[in-house]
Amino acid sequence: MTSGAIQLRSVFKAYPRWPAGGRTIHAIAARRAPLALRRTEPVYALSDVSLDVGRGEMVGIIGANGAGKSTLLRLVAGLGQPTRGGIDVHGRVAAVLGLGQTLDPQLTGRENAVTAAVVAGTGRRGARSLVPGALAFAELEHVADAPVRTYSDGMRLRLAFGVIAQLEFDALLLDEVLAVGDLAFQSRCMAHVQERRASGVTVLFASHDLSQVAAVCDRALWLSEGAANASGQAGEVVAAYQEQARAKALERTPPPTGDGGELRLRDNRVGTQEATIDRVSVAAPAEPGAGMTITVDLHPHRAGIVDPIVAVAVHRESDGVTCFETATRDEGVRAGPLSGPLTVQLGIERLDLAPGSYRIDVGLYRNDWDEVYDFHWRAYRIEVPGPPVTGLLVPPVTWRVLPG
Repeated sequence: MTSGAIQLRSVFKAYPRWPAGGRTIHAIAARRAPLALRRTEPVYALSDVSLDVGRGEMVGIIGANGAGKSTLLRLVAGLGQPTRGGIDVHGRVAAVLGLGQTLDPQLTGRENAVTAAVVAGTGRRGARSLVPGALAFAELEHVADAPVRTYSDGMRLRLAFGVIAQLEFDALLLDEVLAVGDLAFQSRCMAHVQERRASGVTVLFASHDLSQVAAVCDRALWLSEGAANASGQAGEVVAAYQEQARAKALERTPPPTGDGGELRLRDNRVGTQEATIDRVSVAAPAEPGAGMTITVDLHPHRAGIVDPIVAVAVHRESDGVTCFETATRDEGVRAGPLSGPLTVQLGIERLDLAPGSYRIDVGLYRNDWDEVYDFHWRAYRIEVPGPPVTGLLVPPVTWRVLPG
């Protein structure tokens, strides 16, 4: 792996600090804003960030909203210049940085695909030749001549990525966009990314999906308020970020009030309690390989909570090993505005866990994962019946003896 496919050297990016009252012409004129801004300290979206990414390497960029992830990727893509420091990118760059930034809602999907390819540096004739492949990858042939304003967020993502998938490039920049697509499309995109990596393409991947970053990235950079908080092996950086998130959640958890039963605030229950998990019902499997249903009743305690994420994880009780975890957002499920009580149900068709005792976590998060509303740690227990076996799973198997 050759070092230096993408290099950031002590990069700073500053923006002017606008005065209270907004950036309207009236506000600027009334406050003599240009003079005021020269006397005001700027806001730094990035502060002294350095990164060296090798050819074929995939680096995840993690951090809370406003940490500087999007700013970093836009600078690497050439959409702006750093205030100080330097950025070197060797070769051609392709980027999917935002669904609304490269697609014209008035144009059709086909016309947008041509435009996106031309903007990426392909000649007009070559761009038109790429369109069938882009539409096929995106599975949008049936709406190719409909205006993009009629597309869902997921369809716009598929179109943008479908175009990228047809191009030749040396570095690929992805900013949160895979969170919008359905699970099958996410898997197809990630498989395509891995194929490109095998051919030497470098990838920068900004995401709130920490489990995905840990699974697919070689390294991770954790940004906090524009500065590099940690950099290193993806799993280690993600674990450190999650530990800080747990500490933050505990700090934001109100003190216990009265008898909460088996759930105790600041013990096995943390979160702001701005929205709560009021009841969890678990229909455990009656036999190995049977299904399981988990029903979660939610209740908001303030207005403005939209598309909260419900997450479930199952752990083996004896040693805490995580058997699996899933979340509504990972499956493309949206809860919508949480304006009153809401029930979310998880159905698992087959629970092929080995017989034994298991504990279940249930969490409720803000739609960007950056705030824990309510998290119940190891609060629910299930027994998978059956004789003891070796291992974690008892999948259905078929043995056959074939003639030689």
